[in-house]
Amino acid sequence: MIEIAHQQYKVFIYTDHQYTVESADNLRRYNRVYVDDSCDRYSNVSNVAILVKHGHDEVASDILCHTGVFTGLSESSFIIEERVLYICVGNKLYYLNIPDLTLKWTGQVDYVTNFSVQKIEDDLLVHGELEITRITKLGEIKWQFGGRDIWVNNNGHQELTVLPKSIQLIDFGSHVYELDFAGNIISQN
Repeated sequence: MIEIAHQQYKVFIYTDHQYTVESADNLRRYNRVYVDDSCDRYSNVSNVAILVKHGHDEVASDILCHTGVFTGLSESSFIIEERVLYICVGNKLYYLNIPDLTLKWTGQVDYVTNFSVQKIEDDLLVHGELEITRITKLGEIKWQFGGRDIWVNNNGHQELTVLPKSIQLIDFGSHVYELDFAGNIISQN
């Protein structure tokens, strides 16, 4: 479970693998259940729960149910900025308001799965398995970049690094790419 103090609230983000869509036997109930279009009670594999508290009082609770590949939760799976939570679940990115957790938008960013999201200038940069995507905070894709291989590296190299004036990417085959912030290749080897 990840706990974040944000303004006067505490935000808790965790997986709830016991939750089943459309089941009356769930141990935990959520204010809202957001279900991926292809998800049903037999197919959801990644359930990410979000709980907002003010002191000891629960303000809101949501669960995001998704069928795509689940890569787990980490500090890089989400960004909280002002009164907004951007969070990667499966191949989608969700934008939820804090504290009520109402869904502003969601959209598929990568075909397979997303590993992380981070800020870049006034936008977001999403590290997916197949694509690196620059997206506005309103959900509009500015550009996507795919390399020769997937964006996972087993040789210990950081796959995505935002530098002061460019982005360095290293794919599965340890090929190195440098992009400008507009998504254009500066160099590759």
